[in-house]
Amino acid sequence: MRRTLTTVTAVLVALAGTVAMAQKVTNPMELDAAMKKVAPAMGAANKAIKSGDYTGAKASLATVKQALTDAENFWVMHKKDDAIAMSKDSIAKVTALEQAVSAPTPDMEAVMAAVKVAGGTCGACHKTYREQDANMQYQLKAGTIQSPSSGS
Repeated sequence: MRRTLTTVTAVLVALAGTVAMAQKVTNPMELDAAMKKVAPAMGAANKAIKSGDYTGAKASLATVKQALTDAENFWVMHKKDDAIAMSKDSIAKVTALEQAVSAPTPDMEAVMAAVKVAGGTCGACHKTYREQDANMQYQLKAGTIQSPSSGS
């Protein structure tokens, strides 16, 4: 009985942690917060890869992937099919990079090619949906989504 209770408790704690980690983005401020996690985490992943620290790279890539996954909900809520497709593409390419660094003996050439491909996915979305403010920080372009009061 005690073993069953302990197992059930452990499973519930793990599930609660998973739900807490999945922070679906619903508004522009949350989107910006999620996106601002990507560049530092990708930079840390690149640094780890170059130093041969594949475990560190995987941890940083998990942060990138989680931020992209969280942000994808924003585009789903606002019915932006092209942005949803860009999100899925970015997530798939980060996943491919995760797989490359997770190989028993990572091939540095393949890993670096995957880094380049994963890093290149940001540009299309930024060109379409992001702009820099006066402080050179990216934000959602004005008019990208309709406010609730305008019928969306």
